[in-house]
Amino acid sequence: MSLLSSADAHAEYRLLFRNPCFRNFYVTFMCAYRRLYLAKPILIQEQVADDPWKVLIAAMLLNKTAGKHAVPVFLDLTERWKTPQAMSLARPDVLEDLIKHLGLGKQRSKRIIELSQVYLGDPPIPGAMRVSRCYITVQTQACENGSIGLIKMRYPPTPVSHLPGSGPYALDSYRIFCEGAAAWESVLPSDKELIKYLKWKWAFNKLRQWDPSLGPGMLADLEYMEQLTKELHPQPD
Repeated sequence: MSLLSSADAHAEYRLLFRNPCFRNFYVTFMCAYRRLYLAKPILIQEQVADDPWKVLIAAMLLNKTAGKHAVPVFLDLTERWKTPQAMSLARPDVLEDLIKHLGLGKQRSKRIIELSQVYLGDPPIPGAMRVSRCYITVQTQACENGSIGLIKMRYPPTPVSHLPGSGPYALDSYRIFCEGAAAWESVLPSDKELIKYLKWKWAFNKLRQWDPSLGPGMLADLEYMEQLTKELHPQPD
């Protein structure tokens, strides 16, 4: 852009901001955008996203367990055993005693230790995709009669698909929090907390509406942002 055209553009912007209708809309939109920012879902996976092993341990504990119960246990475990090396040597009975109140204590403790051992022996390498062993149900395109179909398909390959406990929830968490935009933008999770997070992220980062079955849609307008903010951060009656 030339200096003249740049100066012309700045002049147009100044004129635009002198318009009271535009100023009112701009202020209203930015206030709504700020409220959306403050309504961001806080997930433990994002807090430890720089350590994929911790993301997978968190996912294993959170799967079918409320965060208010699972997160304190996760923080306790990763304080006691800070690395895969340490966790791989954990005593199964000690680990089980710490997590048994979450349910499936014996199974989960065994799986956590196995995950840590395999993580050490065959660590994930970014870009080196491994075949996933789990399956997901996805929505197909609408048929001519307007009906929607569902098909079962193997989960897409990821660098952590070979690790014990790598079901859909763990793989969704890894792709959303440990990989780049090309990965999280293609995730269609079924977990309600991951759905909330991606609704927020699409609206805040991309200004797009998003559906867990269909993916990104229309632009996130003012009405959508205000509605999403209420959904994510409902006000007490």
